[in-house]
Amino acid sequence: MTHPTHRLPAYAAGHLTGDAAAVTAHLAGCTSCATQARAWQATATAVRDATAHLAPPPPSLFTAIRHHLTPTPGPAATRPVPTYRGDIGTRPLHRALAILTRQRTLIRWPVWTLAAALIAGGAVLAALAPTGHAAQVLAMTVPLAAALAVAGACGTDNDPPAELAAALPTPPRVVLLARLTLVLTATVTAGLLATLALTALTPGGGAAGLVTAWFGPLVPLSATSFALSVLWRPSAGVTTALALWLARALSIGQVTPTGLSPAALRLADPLWTPGPAVLTAAAALVAATLLLGPRLPRHAGHIPR
Repeated sequence: MTHPTHRLPAYAAGHLTGDAAAVTAHLAGCTSCATQARAWQATATAVRDATAHLAPPPPSLFTAIRHHLTPTPGPAATRPVPTYRGDIGTRPLHRALAILTRQRTLIRWPVWTLAAALIAGGAVLAALAPTGHAAQVLAMTVPLAAALAVAGACGTDNDPPAELAAALPTPPRVVLLARLTLVLTATVTAGLLATLALTALTPGGGAAGLVTAWFGPLVPLSATSFALSVLWRPSAGVTTALALWLARALSIGQVTPTGLSPAALRLADPLWTPGPAVLTAAAALVAATLLLGPRLPRHAGHIPR
């Protein structure tokens, strides 16, 4: 047989039963295994001698161990649930500002890059446009940048930490409103900077007229994109914004035949020259979206990709 090295401890302790005879025969002819067996026998003898002088543990010790390992039913055995004990209602302005600024890290960089590229490109085209057409160019680029940024930032499919945010004390409506506010504030600020730069480079142009030209259509176009992105999906908001933008571009001047009637193309014109009714409808659409958005099951009614 092979060297029974792993069986020698049990053989020395007297616990090996089935193969004891075979191990004894092997030890008679193997000096190395016999030396190891004698060492294990000396260890077993020392352990037996040491334990013989030790008093057995009292039964109360095992009772205490079992009692500790087996919790007794009752209120005392119930573990308290961790709760947040901070004062949520204190310093509301500081907390609102923190929620608003924190959205910057949750909005992906392509959203900011696309909006900045559209506004910068619109400013360059407006500077190169003939006299009197700068406002028209800005009115076509800045609102589109805002609508696409809103769709990318507020859409339900572009919020990876949504499950974590839903478990926080901050209501989802507050988070959604903060994200919309941050995107529109950044877009409007970029549009104002582009307008001021354009006014400085082209003397004779009024800054107020340029701002009015692009800020008016920005409101209804962003509201439409926001509603479709939150209540449906971001691609719906992007597609609708591009469709309205294209209809407006074709209605301004048809360079090539489109096959569409001029009346159909002019359906988007009220969005670029909004009156009080259009602005009120845009505000109501945003309010309704904030009211209905958190109540809808996430992705439940969305068309799968």
